[in-house]
Amino acid sequence: MRDNTPPLIRCNVYEIRYLRLWLSQSQKGRRCPVAISNYFRLFLLLIVVGGTSGASASSAVVEIANVILIDGTGAPPRPGVTVRIEGERIRSIVPAGVRKPAKGVTFIDGQGRYLLPGFVDSNVHGTVYGQPARRDTSLKYADSNAELMLEFAQRALKYGVTTIRDSYGVLPPTLAVRDRIERGEVVGARIKAAGNILGWSGPFSLTFSLTRDADLSLFQERWNDLLAQGMGEEIMDMTPDELRVAMDAYLDKGVDFIKYGGTSHFMRPSLIGFSPRQQAVIVGEAHKRGKRVETHATSSEGLRLAVEAGIDLIQHPELMSRDLPDDLIRLIVDKGTLCGIRANYITGAYRQRHISQRAEAQARIDRMPPALTSAEKWRRLDMLADNEDVQRRNAERLIRAGCRVTPATDSYYGDAPEFRRAHKTDEAEPGIGTIRAIEGLVELGMTPMQAIVSATRNGGIAAGMGEDLGTVEPGKIADLVLVSANPLADIRNIEKVEAVIARGKPVDLGRLPEHPLFYGKPEGVAGS
Repeated sequence: MRDNTPPLIRCNVYEIRYLRLWLSQSQKGRRCPVAISNYFRLFLLLIVVGGTSGASASSAVVEIANVILIDGTGAPPRPGVTVRIEGERIRSIVPAGVRKPAKGVTFIDGQGRYLLPGFVDSNVHGTVYGQPARRDTSLKYADSNAELMLEFAQRALKYGVTTIRDSYGVLPPTLAVRDRIERGEVVGARIKAAGNILGWSGPFSLTFSLTRDADLSLFQERWNDLLAQGMGEEIMDMTPDELRVAMDAYLDKGVDFIKYGGTSHFMRPSLIGFSPRQQAVIVGEAHKRGKRVETHATSSEGLRLAVEAGIDLIQHPELMSRDLPDDLIRLIVDKGTLCGIRANYITGAYRQRHISQRAEAQARIDRMPPALTSAEKWRRLDMLADNEDVQRRNAERLIRAGCRVTPATDSYYGDAPEFRRAHKTDEAEPGIGTIRAIEGLVELGMTPMQAIVSATRNGGIAAGMGEDLGTVEPGKIADLVLVSANPLADIRNIEKVEAVIARGKPVDLGRLPEHPLFYGKPEGVAGS
C-alpha cells in the first residue's frame, strides 16, 4: 500500500519532533541519532512554516477533495464531496469544487477513492499477560509491555483501525501508552482500557486457566496480582457494600470501561461469577462515572444475568457451549445491548481450516469404538472443534435477529516469534485481524454497508464516544480511512488502504510500527 502524504507534510508532522528532541538532548550534552544534514533541513522547515507551536498544530487544515464518502451512518455513498478538517475535527462536507484549497492547507486528492470513518476494534489484548502455555514470553517480555502496547496500537493504525478497546491486559503500561497517544507524543490507534476482567485473578488463576494456587511460582503469583489490580477472585465473595467500595477504588485508577467475569473464563464447567445484587453494583457504580460495562459469560444463564443487570456490551456472545436460547436473543435485542462478535474466528480462511480439520477428526472418530463415558463424548467433541460450529450458528442467529454488532476480535500477541513452533495466522494479529472480522460479518449475513456501520458507528458507541467518533459528520473527530476501491461492491476492498487520518493528522503508514518487537513485515501489507 502507498503512503500519499506529501513529503513536506511528513516532515512537518513527524521530523520536527526529532529536531526538538535533538535540541533538548544537546543541552544535556547528548546527541540524538539524526544525520547532521537533516538538522539544517529541519531548521529551514521551521523557518518556512513559521515554527510549529502547539497552537499552530492544533489549527492545521486538511482537505480530502472530490472523494466518494461512506459516512458510517448507513446512508448511501455521496460522490464528489470535499471533507475539510480543522485541527482534530471535521469542519465541513461540501460538494467538490465549491472552493479551492487555500495556502497552507494539506490537500489530499480523493478522486476515485472512498472515504470511511476509522474502524474500531472492541476487544483486543495489546500486552503479554502470561498464561501457562506462554511462560517463556511472559518472562522475557515482562518489562516490555509499554513497548508492545504501542506496537499493537501502531500496527492497528496501519490498517485503518483508529480506536482499540483493550479488554484484558496489564493496566499500568496500557494507561501510560494510552495517555502518550492522547497527548500526541506518539502516534497510534486511540486506546480504551479496562485492565482486569473483574472477578478473575490473572492468567495463572483458577478462574482463568484452572491453575491452583499451590502450583504457582512467585513469578506467576506476581503476574496474577499485576493483572488483577486488587479486583480478582476475592471480590466474588464481597457483600454489595464492600464491592461498591472496591469498584470506586478501581475506577479511580483511570480505566475507561469495566469488564467483569459473568462466568469463569472457560466453558466447561461454566461457573457463574456474581449474584444479581453484586452485578447491579458493578454496573451501577460504573455508570455513575459514565463508564460502559461489559461481560465475558460462557453460559446462557450467566449471560442472561448480566444482560438483565444492564450491561452495555457482551463480548463474544456467540462463544457458548450450546446454542443460545431464542428468548435470550430477544432479550439482547430488546435491551439494545451491543454484541462484540469474533467473526474473524468463524469465517474466512480460519473457517475453511476448521472444516478440513473437522473432516479429518470425524474420520478418526468413526474408527473408534462407541464412547463409554460423558468425558469421552466431550473429548470427541473437542476433537471435532464442535464449539466453533456452535459459535458460527449463534453469530448468524444474533445477526439475523437484528442485534447491534461491533467487531471484537480478541486479537492478541501470544508467544513471541522466537518461541513459536508454527506460524501465527493473521486472524488474531493486530489490525489485519480487525479487517478479517469486518469481512467475516458479511460472510455471516450482513451487507457490506451493515458491516461497515458495525465497525464504525457501532464501534464509536462501544468506545463510549458515539457523539465524537464513528461517522463522518461535521463536528466529529477526524478519524478517517481512504481506500482505493469500493468496499460496498466487495468488502475485501477495505484492505486497500491508501491513507489514514488520525485525530485530523495524516499518518505516515510506512513508519509503523516505529520500534517493533514482535512485528515482521510481510510482503504486501499496509505501509510496506
